[in-house]
Amino acid sequence: MTSASGYDRLWEDVYGDLQEVGPAHRHLARLLARMLGELEYASVLEVGVGFGHNLPVLTARRRISRLAGVDASELAVRHVAARWVGEFELLNIATERLDQAFDLVCCALVLEHVPDDRAALANMRAMCSKYLLIATIGGRFERYRPWEEQVGHVRNYAPGELQAKLTDAGFELLQTVCWGFPFYSPLARTLQNRIAASHELSAGARLLARLLYAIYFLNSSRRGDLLLVLAAPR
Repeated sequence: MTSASGYDRLWEDVYGDLQEVGPAHRHLARLLARMLGELEYASVLEVGVGFGHNLPVLTARRRISRLAGVDASELAVRHVAARWVGEFELLNIATERLDQAFDLVCCALVLEHVPDDRAALANMRAMCSKYLLIATIGGRFERYRPWEEQVGHVRNYAPGELQAKLTDAGFELLQTVCWGFPFYSPLARTLQNRIAASHELSAGARLLARLLYAIYFLNSSRRGDLLLVLAAPR
C-alpha cells in the first residue's frame, strides 16, 4: 500500500479538483445516495475519508449520532477534522482496525489502492454491524495502466472478484451496480491515459468536466467499470 507520505503527496499533487468537479466522482455521489436509499443507520464510518467529499451523501436526511472517518493520509485527516464534527484518525485499513462497530461502513475508491484487499475487507467486517457500501474500479487494468499508476491504483477488479472476496470475508451481498458504459468506460478512461493527472483543472478542463457530467447520465448502470456493492454482515 502507498505510504502515508505517499498519500499526502497524492492529495497535494493529484487529488483535489477531480473530487470536486470530476464527472465520474459527481456521478459516484449520486449512485451512493441511490444505493443508500431508505437504509436506516445512525452511526457512520468512512474508510478512506480523504477530504470528506462523500460525507454529505452519507449523512444526508438522517440523524447521525456518530460520524467517524479513517485515512492513510495525515494531510487528509487534518483537513477533514477541521471541517467536520466527528472522529477522524490516521489508519491503514490493511493492517489496522478500530475497536468499535458502526451501522454503516463506506469505502469508496480505496480498495483499488490496497495490495492486500482481503485483509482490508476483514478489518472492515470487524467494524461493520449493519451495512457495508463499497465503490471501486473494475475492468482491464492493463488497458488503463498509465493513468492508474498516476493515481496510485494497484488493480481493477475482474467480474465477480470483489463479490467473491466479500463473501469470503463474511458478508452477504445485497446489491451490485456496474456503471459507466460506454462514455466513462471504455471511452473516457482510455482517453485519460493521454492526460497527466493534476490537482488543479484548467478552465477548459472544467468545461469539459461539466459536459461529460451531462453525457454520463446516458451511461448504463448494468455495465461499466465503476463498481458499487452493498453488503451486510452474515
